[in-house]
Amino acid sequence: MSVFYEEIRTAIDPEQSDIDPGGAVHQDVSVIMTQHAAPIAPERRLEAAIVTLSAARARELAFELLAAAEAAARTGGRR
Repeated sequence: MSVFYEEIRTAIDPEQSDIDPGGAVHQDVSVIMTQHAAPIAPERRLEAAIVTLSAARARELAFELLAAAEAAARTGGRR
């Protein structure tokens, strides 16, 4: 089953960083997906979906999303 969220955004929270033994700071990236309440059925509103990724994984995901969007555009898919 697919779930469609109306808004997708990212955030960087300074509180969600780690310092490795060498002193390098590793900052996480949060991806937040939300859906606004429907005026006729507010009880059907989905809770926000939040995932926190390492910077490297966020970059990989961004690349995968760009590649998928390009493929969808070439095949005529639109949303």
